Amino acid sequence: MRPVIAHNHYLLKRLSASAVIFFALQLLLRLAFLMRESANIAFDPEAWIQMFVMGIAFDVTAFSFLMLPYVLYLVLLPRRWHLGKTDAALTAACHLALIYALLFDVLAEWIFWDEFSVRFNFIAVDYLVYTHEVLANIWESYSVVGLLLAVTAITLGIFYYVRRMLLPDAASPVAGFSTRASHGALYLLIPVALFATLDLSRSEVSTNSYLNEITQNGVYSLFSAFRNNELNYAKFYLTAYDSEPLPAIRELLEEEEMGQRFVSNDPDDITRFVPGNGPEKHKNVVLVVMESMSAEYMERFGNHDALTPHLDALAKQSLFFSDLYATGTRTVRGLEAIALSIPPSPGQSIVKRPGNENLASIGFVFRDRGYDTKFIYGGYGYFDNMNYFFGNNGFDIVDRANFSADETTFANAWGLCDEDLFRKVIAEGNRSHAAHRPFMHLVMTTSNHRPYTFPAGRGDIPAEGGGRSAGVRYADYAVGKFLEDARKQPWFDDTVFLFIADHTAGSAGKNELDVSKYHIPLFIYAPSFIAPREVASLTSQIDVAPILLGLLDFTYISRFYGENVLEDPDEQAHAFISNYQKLGFIANDTLVILKPGKAHTEYRGGERVSTQNINPALLRETISFFAHAAGWKKHMARIDTRP
Repeated sequence: MRPVIAHNHYLLKRLSASAVIFFALQLLLRLAFLMRESANIAFDPEAWIQMFVMGIAFDVTAFSFLMLPYVLYLVLLPRRWHLGKTDAALTAACHLALIYALLFDVLAEWIFWDEFSVRFNFIAVDYLVYTHEVLANIWESYSVVGLLLAVTAITLGIFYYVRRMLLPDAASPVAGFSTRASHGALYLLIPVALFATLDLSRSEVSTNSYLNEITQNGVYSLFSAFRNNELNYAKFYLTAYDSEPLPAIRELLEEEEMGQRFVSNDPDDITRFVPGNGPEKHKNVVLVVMESMSAEYMERFGNHDALTPHLDALAKQSLFFSDLYATGTRTVRGLEAIALSIPPSPGQSIVKRPGNENLASIGFVFRDRGYDTKFIYGGYGYFDNMNYFFGNNGFDIVDRANFSADETTFANAWGLCDEDLFRKVIAEGNRSHAAHRPFMHLVMTTSNHRPYTFPAGRGDIPAEGGGRSAGVRYADYAVGKFLEDARKQPWFDDTVFLFIADHTAGSAGKNELDVSKYHIPLFIYAPSFIAPREVASLTSQIDVAPILLGLLDFTYISRFYGENVLEDPDEQAHAFISNYQKLGFIANDTLVILKPGKAHTEYRGGERVSTQNINPALLRETISFFAHAAGWKKHMARIDTRP
């Protein structure tokens, strides 16, 4: 009869090699991130200890889930096969795959951090869905073959050194099925218990966003993001604060002095009549959403690298908004804000959610007035569900599939170069003009995105290997060329051109929501009828539609949350920012943040405010805006915008 003294340790022995590899790699990755961001993370012993302790908790959770299949294998494998040749071969194969997967994860996380300065999140989930564009982008941006060969070589090296740990000594006792089953059940309690008690909010060990991200485990964060794609506002966020009632949403949107009035008596209905200041100007509109064009790239905001000479010149010729903020960190969030004039809601953008058809969009405002309305994109618009969203909210679709061979001179993983895109915009404008129809084009660029490749021969801009700065310079060049070509068109003098970024190049910062990382420019250029000047009022991406419609003197029925800051007093100005789970509201020098778990924080002048010193009135205003916008399916349904 076999001794049973070691039975209780059998599963632990079989998992020991996996554990050593997993936890060693996670520790090294965490240390590497710390070194990488050393300039952004002050040494705080208490916060660093919490970071490592909570990091281990996330690591244990991820490891316990990853190893469940192997534990199940050990439980179900007949006792006589344990430690035999078949067991050894299967275990070796499993560990080779595991080591390779873990090293690949480390590499992927490092590349992801290089782009976004965060652990895996909803963006990574999207990338798993849209594999064609993402894989092509990675192939064009990195030496993929070399990196994969390196991962393979390191995998084989690690396996060589741990191979003797994979199986206990052949003479080791193996417990019977009932014992192994009971041990497997006890093991199962680990991930179940941690899953029930641990969530990403536990990673907030500091006010430093970088440190909080490093605390997390990439595998855990990825599955957490997949599971929490859309968050129920009422369940996870504040819906009230102290005993005071929330301000009614109508009070926050009411602008009677401008002649606006609500059209119903329902206090929850934001539908209102918005009068123009004269006859409607049915000018053409070209609204260009520029990929990742942060304000910080411009000389106007202190950059001296001459990245944006055309945009800096355009700022002096335009109605230029110098204090405007993107609502989020993804293209679809920016498109949502611009098209729907709505604050961000927790989770994924409305562009990617089910039930997003026939909403009160800027497209329908123009279509109701006989405009040709088109969403023009140089890539394939199925990416991020853009074609479906715009096709069902007042726009016709023109994407890469609609470009002929002679309209294509250069393309990369994300789409056609900006010059090809802008030539198509002009062609579509000429088509509408020939048909004697005004047009409204919403255009999305792609060139200022990794791999930052574009046609050669554009001055001294390196077409390959120039990185982000080259991408910015080419995007700026393409705008200058576009306006030069547009001036030659018969419809130029009757057209309003808007240029705005979808988001900045990076949203991570020391604070949990760094306001400076959402700062983007807005240019409204129409030299024949809009005088150039700088507007320094605090402005949100959701204000673009009301501002544009106000400049055109449209009289319309609105369900927009944005405001025309050209007519509103500065003291009412506010902006919205977000990062999927955290919702930020900016007013004056104060930022209020709502977080899952019905939590909130406040920053004033960039410094965190103690709980007893928060501004309760501003917090209640923040809750009112976000709580109401979370009910977008009800409040933003399509209406006839003509009075």
